[in-house]
Amino acid sequence: MNRAAAVTAARRRPLRVVQYGVHDPSYPRNSRLRAVLEGQLGARVRVVRRSRAGARPLRALRDLRSLCRAAAGADLVVLSEFRSSQALVVRAVASLSRARLLVDCFVLSHETAVGDWGRPSPRSPGALRLAVLDALAVHCAHLVLTDTEPRAAELVRRHRPAAVVLPLAVGAPGWARWQPPPEPHDDLRVLYYGGYVPLHGVDLVVDALAAIDGRRDVSMVFVGDGPDRGRIEARVAGLGPGVRCEFVGAVPESELRGYVARADVVLGVFGTSVKARGVVANKVWQGLACGRSVITQRSSALAPLAAVVGGSLVQTEPGCASSLAQALVDVRPSTPSTDVDVHRRLDELVAASWQPLAGHLMALVRGDRRARHGRGARSGTGRDREGR
Repeated sequence: MNRAAAVTAARRRPLRVVQYGVHDPSYPRNSRLRAVLEGQLGARVRVVRRSRAGARPLRALRDLRSLCRAAAGADLVVLSEFRSSQALVVRAVASLSRARLLVDCFVLSHETAVGDWGRPSPRSPGALRLAVLDALAVHCAHLVLTDTEPRAAELVRRHRPAAVVLPLAVGAPGWARWQPPPEPHDDLRVLYYGGYVPLHGVDLVVDALAAIDGRRDVSMVFVGDGPDRGRIEARVAGLGPGVRCEFVGAVPESELRGYVARADVVLGVFGTSVKARGVVANKVWQGLACGRSVITQRSSALAPLAAVVGGSLVQTEPGCASSLAQALVDVRPSTPSTDVDVHRRLDELVAASWQPLAGHLMALVRGDRRARHGRGARSGTGRDREGR
């Protein structure tokens, strides 16, 4: 077969993609990415799930073996969210097959452990190690994914990567669809759900409940478990009689819609970290898609959603309990006349943010296939022209 025929054959065969380190194939970011790869590019995607059984060294060896087997002959390797610390190893394995590497930097190590939790100390060797892992994740990738424009800008500012950093909106899962409002009631029904992580700023929520000071009756439901749940329960026990709080353990995602449907307001995030100021949390998308008012702290990342949902999205001043308290006093629950198409508009917003992905991927893979068949085979030539 001559060179031209080889290139033509390579272009005709389906893209071979490995989605590696997947913790849950149904997780929205995983499933949306496969939908683009399979639906728009006709790719054949092989999902390699992370190991969960056995000691950590054994899990690491099993994962590496699975990656090496799956990556043989692949055009593209996708390193899934929550696994960015493995980027250097995955890049090395992908390079053996001359495959491109896409890294989903949806959650990075340093920004979560140090920025959110404050552990380890920012000046410690452990913090430096995590910072290096985050930098490697960005610099090893031929294409970097994140979730919002502010977070993309922060990655570019901090790491100056050669690769494109592409923000892809999280969106709401299929169960989050408009729900009729609850029957009329006198109190304001507020819902928090999550893991009591610093990103959510639950302490500020309790401060805000205390600051309401009888101006409105509030029934607050906390759903989920986490290391700080007991402490939060102890704090709300001292609130005044106008605030009633109920704590529910973690529930399956399939049950969340029922809790959202019974609420007037869903709370977003109120943390103080850089990440907290740049994310749009899952619960924000989900609450809005279900037709509920959502209160969350102000962020430029929310601008696209605000343009779609209008007054249903209430933004408070970051770090300000009195601003959140005032929002809870002033907010008005949804009514039966609320726009029932809100979830469709949010879906369209998400689809628009994902639209450029297919073009970026094809540019990367085309450059790699040309290199394999003799075009731009010298280091960096043909590949850099394709958008690296």
